Amino acid sequence: MNEHEQNLRDLAAMFAMSGLLMRGGSYADSVGAAFEVADLFMEMRDNKESQSEGIASIMSKRKYERKPKT
Repeated sequence: MNEHEQNLRDLAAMFAMSGLLMRGGSYADSVGAAFEVADLFMEMRDNKESQSEGIASIMSKRKYERKPKT
């Protein structure tokens, strides 16, 4: 695993841990579970067969245009 992949794994674990903590988990339990989720993320990311599923993206909203005051 190169440095970029390690950083991506750490980032995925950070987001997973914050979600687990918000759900009321303890810190000690959340660390191991977060890295398990991150490892699954990395495995699915590298799996060529799952490439068709992809990761959902956020579509940009239409630009808001103010209506003139009348």
